[in-house]
Amino acid sequence: MKRIILASLTASLLVFTAAADAAKPSKSLKASKAPPALIDVMTQNQYLGADLVPVVEAGAAITDDPATLVAFNTALLNALGMVAANLPEQRYVALAREISGRKPHVVGLQEVFDFSCVGPGCSYQAIAGAFNDHLAGTLNALHGTYVAKAVVKNLDITLPVQTPVGGALVTVIDRDVILVRSDVAGAATVAPYSYYCSYPSLDGCNYDVVATTSIAGEVVKIERGFVGIDIAIGGSDYRVANTHLEVREPDGSNPYSRIVQSAQAYQLILTTTNTIPPGRRLIVVGDINSDPRDPLLPVPDFLQPILGVPVIVPPYTQFMAATFTDAWTMRPGANTGKGAPLVGYSCCQDDDLANRHSMLYERIDMIFSLTKPSSVKDARLIGTTAASKTWPKGQGLWAADHAAVAAAMQY
Repeated sequence: MKRIILASLTASLLVFTAAADAAKPSKSLKASKAPPALIDVMTQNQYLGADLVPVVEAGAAITDDPATLVAFNTALLNALGMVAANLPEQRYVALAREISGRKPHVVGLQEVFDFSCVGPGCSYQAIAGAFNDHLAGTLNALHGTYVAKAVVKNLDITLPVQTPVGGALVTVIDRDVILVRSDVAGAATVAPYSYYCSYPSLDGCNYDVVATTSIAGEVVKIERGFVGIDIAIGGSDYRVANTHLEVREPDGSNPYSRIVQSAQAYQLILTTTNTIPPGRRLIVVGDINSDPRDPLLPVPDFLQPILGVPVIVPPYTQFMAATFTDAWTMRPGANTGKGAPLVGYSCCQDDDLANRHSMLYERIDMIFSLTKPSSVKDARLIGTTAASKTWPKGQGLWAADHAAVAAAMQY
């Protein structure tokens, strides 16, 4: 793992300038006389419905002591119970309502989970409501108005669980998905990223550098990925990529584990900018788990030979260095007023989604454009008011722990 990180991050620093130069729009694109185009895009982390940290910690702590297996089973039951209590069927209906209200051309979804179960324990009332395919539920709630055009599969794990009514095998699958509005879906095709990566996954790629944990001594990779589509809107051609980068510190005891998301961001930027066809505008959306306030993290001298770099560069800073435009900063008024340009926090509500007032405190859900738009129209957060909650009206749960971010960009 260290050798992979070392190679990835050393390469990042050595060729980052070259990558940024390669990322600049071509002169032919700038000189195009095509009429101004407008594309409306949206990004939404759907939220799996629970905090998995206790499960991960309990899995890593399993030993020959039977008590550790009991602790892991309890943690897994608690997580599944939380997923069920967070009412996934109601939540993806609420999320579909937000998409339908906006009607963007393209939607990037993250944490699109599928929880399935086999065995008598699946009927245990406390967890039975957890077993849903959030993608199928979202599409059903959209009533055919959107099509899932590209999917990358990330985490895929099956775990045994014991319940008071019997045992079961629970399968948990995480995906990032790109939806396209049905009236323009015929013009959309999958971007061929899987040809350019070491770990193809369905229509996209898993990252080379990922966080890992263990369950009963077996290594488990916490996969993250990216996926893209090519689409024509209003006579202009676009490539839209969608991703969910690792959290800042997957190992909470080691701040230098931030190197994982830094390496993922670098791979994403390098792949998307170096494979964009001529005349096609590149847009990257997703939960990048990094906001404009994230500082560079100097690496102590004694760690530099291990990590191979003097500094860890956060994802947001990498996108800026690669000459992407953060669409939110072109929103009228975004650069004025208290807290600018951070007005527009998109994360996060409480884990149980029951907080009465919105508690969003950071801006980590992004819409980046490689070609700077001539204007950004109607950029906004969606899902931040009581009206967006599940039933009963105004008093239920937030549809997700993240708000959606949407922007209509004109070039």
